[in-house]
Amino acid sequence: MSPGLLAFSDGAKGEGYPQLLPRPIAFSLFTLVVNREAGVQDLSPEQIRRLHAGEIVNRRQIGGNDLPVRLVSRFSDPGTRRTFEQRLLDGRREPGDTSDDCANPAPGAPPGVVRCARASTGDVLDAVAATPGALGYSEGGAASARDDLLLVRIGGHAATLEGADYGAYPFWETEYAYTYGEPEADSPTASFLLYLTNVVGKDIVRSHGHRPCAEPANPVLCRPS
Repeated sequence: MSPGLLAFSDGAKGEGYPQLLPRPIAFSLFTLVVNREAGVQDLSPEQIRRLHAGEIVNRRQIGGNDLPVRLVSRFSDPGTRRTFEQRLLDGRREPGDTSDDCANPAPGAPPGVVRCARASTGDVLDAVAATPGALGYSEGGAASARDDLLLVRIGGHAATLEGADYGAYPFWETEYAYTYGEPEADSPTASFLLYLTNVVGKDIVRSHGHRPCAEPANPVLCRPS
């Protein structure tokens, strides 16, 4: 990665990348999504942890329809998955995959909840929409644009910036822009970073369901107050 390139990621960088310089841009909402046949649109944090621990195997155990639980996640690298594990699983890693098609266990897979992983947000949403009983997670704006699945409230709270700001909605993360070293002041990279903080840039960030870092009470940390 050169100083002329920008990379965006959900959450702070890990250790071992001293030359990557982070700049908080916005805080973003994420949401759980469920197949329309599941019969569940609200889950408590404890139910979410139990579902992903494999302790709940059928939707009727949590008041839904009589359908087996199928969990759709992201591959291990994306920031979306790390955000999910940190915010909703108390930092625990999701168990490994047991299915290729998200509906049936792969040959030799252990018994229990069917789990699969997909490479992109769109692939996760497609799998949840197509698989009865499926539960997944996604960036909030992408999920809100779909009408073939349902967004899940967490503890009775919908995925809103206001809910996150007041501490009621837990599934959010700070979005960072990273450069490899400091870009030249007159470079396109520096100009684009400046653009993201001006009025037009902030309006674009806001239009995608994110909150620009200039708006929270602590813009340096860029997180809900």
